[in-house]
Amino acid sequence: MPKWILYLLIVISLTGYVLIGYYIDRSNFTQLISVYTSLFIIACIIYKKDNQDNFKVLLMSGILFRFCLIFSIPALSDDFYRFVWDGRIQQLGFNPFYYTPAQIIKQQYDPLLNKIFPYLNSPNYYSVYPQVCQSIFKIASAIGGDSLNNTITALKSAIFISELGTILILNKLLSARVNSKSLHLIYILNPLVIIELTGNIHFEAFMILFMLLAVLLINKNRYISAGGALSLAIQTKLIPLIFIPLFFKKIALGKKINFAFFCLILTLIMSLILLNSPERFLNFADSLRLYYGKFEFNGSIYSLLRIISQWFISYNPIALLSKLMIILTLSGIFWVYLKKLELLNGMFWLLTIYMIFSTVVHPWYLTPLVALSAFVNYRFALIWSALVPLSYYTYSQNPYSENYWLTGIEYILVLGFLIRDLKRSEALIKG
Repeated sequence: MPKWILYLLIVISLTGYVLIGYYIDRSNFTQLISVYTSLFIIACIIYKKDNQDNFKVLLMSGILFRFCLIFSIPALSDDFYRFVWDGRIQQLGFNPFYYTPAQIIKQQYDPLLNKIFPYLNSPNYYSVYPQVCQSIFKIASAIGGDSLNNTITALKSAIFISELGTILILNKLLSARVNSKSLHLIYILNPLVIIELTGNIHFEAFMILFMLLAVLLINKNRYISAGGALSLAIQTKLIPLIFIPLFFKKIALGKKINFAFFCLILTLIMSLILLNSPERFLNFADSLRLYYGKFEFNGSIYSLLRIISQWFISYNPIALLSKLMIILTLSGIFWVYLKKLELLNGMFWLLTIYMIFSTVVHPWYLTPLVALSAFVNYRFALIWSALVPLSYYTYSQNPYSENYWLTGIEYILVLGFLIRDLKRSEALIKG
């Protein structure tokens, strides 16, 4: 590919990221999906044609794409209002696990809180964000002061810095692999990762950073530090809890205690900063229970079973189906534990199973799966990352309503590529 064409594609991509970051609302599905799709097509062309010879240019482009989104207000997710809220109330001396927003707004007048309260999507629920997130919320609030825009910029800057750290760790983990530069770009140039993490302020960015750091430290036989890194991943998002048995299998028998002890102690210490009473812990657990038993969005197996169930009953069976999904998830996870898989490969399949049986699969939930795709020979997750923006159709409806035809298209194509990947992998093993 001539240099001028590559640079033109980079400029077009930059324009696309600016459009999504600053000008397109999630309610305008046609514009959003058109730009999103164009970004994926360009990323695919660049990845296929020019990723080796122009790696430094593409690396800097990936960083530039992220940087250009730092000063935008997220338009595709309203979760950031809760991040700002939790940080602000901590500055005012309130515990986000002791008071719901609806309780605080009745007893505390604060201009910023009153400004963002109408935009909160769960004002009657306690916070569900662990300590790493809460610490970043509080620091960003201290930096941003009374300004919503400044607080958002501080949050985005934190995400951006974590992404730089992830790129550095990817370099270390992939350095010994064939075509390592190409594998880097799976994550660096993925539009979903760029838009949903730095663009929309989702803390999967820190989860990815810490879980990959834990793997790197395990590979260096630094088990205590690895336990600390995994603890930080857990205190960002709880999902990395499912990785603990895989790490145990990787660690030599005599070192397991060091890893487990430090991981457990650090997790407990960090939890007690805010979850420092039985009532606060129960409030946190109650919000998690409501999340897993009440909310639904873009689920795959769950959506299929729900549609089938509603042919026979006249109500939404989420209470029963969510419990069934948990059982299926645990069964799948146990199956992965029994397999003799390399650590990163096992993490990839654990996360895949978790997503397949989840009742909620927001687009940004797939970003850790994209990161792990750099270490496996399966590419269905990248197809999934390109198709999951179809779920934004929900927000173009008033009231919000999922289009199960689009959900079906998403998962039928993902299933097709998953089957293809499995067949290709089986052929390579036999060959």
